[in-house]
Amino acid sequence: MLRPGFLSAVVAACLAVAAAGAAAQAFRPFVVKDIRVEGLQRTEPGTIFSYLPVKVGETMNEEKAQAALRALYATGFFTDVRLEVQNDVLQVFVQERPAVAQIDFSGMKEFEPEAVRKVLREHGLTERRIFDR
Repeated sequence: MLRPGFLSAVVAACLAVAAAGAAAQAFRPFVVKDIRVEGLQRTEPGTIFSYLPVKVGETMNEEKAQAALRALYATGFFTDVRLEVQNDVLQVFVQERPAVAQIDFSGMKEFEPEAVRKVLREHGLTERRIFDR
């Protein structure tokens, strides 16, 4: 029979080993042969490249990887950003925030649509802009 708490201790030990493995998977310095970006729909690739602290031919390390993640998240364009390395190729995976495609009014009688659009614009909510709650 298992002691109470034994299973918890085993699970905790497994999680600690997994966390140590993840830390070991941190970026080891390497010279960037190429940079590939995946997941873009509206954002231009040049936008991503302009926020990366490393260019092709330069050395990528853990500090630059952290700086890249912070910079890309800070743009407000993405809900998820992930960096991976394969054969010295830096792969940037992004998931873009949704954008407002169209603003329609239905059943509104008290206000003119253009007046409401103006107020929405003043608060950053317009068509073709990234939606941010």
